[in-house]
Amino acid sequence: MGHDHGFGEADWPFDVPVNSASFTTRHVIEGTLPILEVYHDHDGEWQFMCGTTSASADCKLVCLGCMIGRDSSLLDLADMPSGWCAYRASPQDGWSREPYEGSDDPE
Repeated sequence: MGHDHGFGEADWPFDVPVNSASFTTRHVIEGTLPILEVYHDHDGEWQFMCGTTSASADCKLVCLGCMIGRDSSLLDLADMPSGWCAYRASPQDGWSREPYEGSDDPE
């Protein structure tokens, strides 16, 4: 069963569908920590992390559109290539980007 995100198809800037699966942490889902790191994995998947954990027990599968609904600044990263990451010190800061090497696991 789908759900609406309020994004028109023409307004969606990512090159994957709005309902694509992505990963985050329980801290982000619970609202206890903000998204401070974003990984566009080498295989094309997206990860929206708080910067405190990458433990599998804390990992949650979420809808990409739902993540954008939580933090509209993520729209600024829609053109970030696979194999790159973005980071910031706080939600008030802008995103910095750089390529990352290694496995798809940021830790």
